[in-house]
Amino acid sequence: MLLKLLSKRFVKEILEMLDKEEEMYFTELMNALEAHRGNIGRLLAELVEEGLLQKREDDQDSKKLSKTYYSLTKYGKLALKIYELESKIEKEKTTNFKMEIKGGKNTNIQTENLDLKIEYK
Repeated sequence: MLLKLLSKRFVKEILEMLDKEEEMYFTELMNALEAHRGNIGRLLAELVEEGLLQKREDDQDSKKLSKTYYSLTKYGKLALKIYELESKIEKEKTTNFKMEIKGGKNTNIQTENLDLKIEYK
């Protein structure tokens, strides 16, 4: 299931890195995430199987091990929008509320996402 996969650790970071860089090879991803090879390998395999990523093997030099490169698919780019939507929903959740406090003096509270005026009656 897509949402279950998107909720796994490192998935958001992987998709965002690949959206920015377009293509990265396995070791670059592993080092950027500072994660264990096996964990990242399994996660990348799941993302490829789900269709969020595509991979290609680069075997230009037969003396060295080939590099496996990963990039976002169109489906993967669409999945990134789920994270954007989640962020918007969370922002709405924290900014759309009313508060009434009685007693004391009038107070104005301003933060990055919130402009709150408390009037005491």
